[in-house]
Amino acid sequence: MASERTYRVALISCAMHQPTNYAPAFADNPRVEIACVADDPAEIDTYVADTNRAVARQYGVPYVEDIQAVADDPTIDICSVCAQLERRGRISARLAAAGKHLFMDKPNAIGLAEARAIVEAARASGVSTIVYGRPLSSTPQQIERELAAGSIGELAAIHWDLIFAKGTAGTVPDAWATQISDDLARFTFRAHGEDPSGSGHDVWAKRELHEIGLYPVGLVQYLAAAPVRTVYAQLGQYWLGSHASRGVEDFAAMHLTFANGVTATVTTGRFGRTTDPGSGVDKVAVVGTRGSIVVDGSPPAAVTYGPADEFGKSATRLEGANASGLDEQIAELVACIDAGRETSNNAHHGYAQVETLLAGYASYFQGAPITLPLAEAAA
Repeated sequence: MASERTYRVALISCAMHQPTNYAPAFADNPRVEIACVADDPAEIDTYVADTNRAVARQYGVPYVEDIQAVADDPTIDICSVCAQLERRGRISARLAAAGKHLFMDKPNAIGLAEARAIVEAARASGVSTIVYGRPLSSTPQQIERELAAGSIGELAAIHWDLIFAKGTAGTVPDAWATQISDDLARFTFRAHGEDPSGSGHDVWAKRELHEIGLYPVGLVQYLAAAPVRTVYAQLGQYWLGSHASRGVEDFAAMHLTFANGVTATVTTGRFGRTTDPGSGVDKVAVVGTRGSIVVDGSPPAAVTYGPADEFGKSATRLEGANASGLDEQIAELVACIDAGRETSNNAHHGYAQVETLLAGYASYFQGAPITLPLAEAAA
């Protein structure tokens, strides 16, 4: 039997999660070879340029200061696009049009026109695409198996809490009135050498409905397996002064209805690192017509409940779960490239996720539920 092909991947920008998450996962996959790091120098700051060079040195590969050179290189098969969101969509569409398979950071675009361009370029080129999310992680996979087995009857409703414990809480002034900027073209606020949001990327603040909200939004869409029909959202700055001073939300609550009658609620965002003993809250409740499923993916490794009882039990060990599903997503992308098909969280799903997030912002600013689909010209 012929040996399986090894795919060469270019790491496109190391602005966000590339160094700590995506690059190591690609390096660990035996079907993938990291070929280079690439970026466009005129579009990045010193922090990103330095990080790009450091990642290239780490993996012993060239740093190519020209993304078009990667697009034109026939030896590059996959591009892992991890540029800041303001650049991510147009870079991804450009590379898909050049025939490169895509692994994209989430969300994969800042607007619907960009998200649509990725879909159309991928279709025209026949490439496989995947947007990073958590559909292949332990919790949704476990829930999906229970639903398929009919354990709780027909799916009726989902509630998901996903909040990261990062940054310093209590820095929003007591008299502060929530003020959310409606400039949705501005997502990332950088500050050289400073990281008060606790993001780990020299970031002062980010829009957390876009950044963290993509996870639960994508997950409830995955489980509901139907188009979103209405979105209602509330946004706020409750904990982090770094977000409040820039008019971007650190917290969001959303209500979604789906075409198949399923409803979902989501709370998401970021609170202080000392608010939670672990990395934050990741809890989901799924309600069916004959029962319910409750999954807690966020507890610390051990919880002490009190003095030992008559059975000698005072603590329960909770084993860690696969919270990201990142390795599984990369493996799925490779398998789909082999088979010439799309992945389970591809550019089409990326479009739906971006549309839902934008509907959440529109709902907040209009103070009313928003009906989907959105008009692309208005989004």
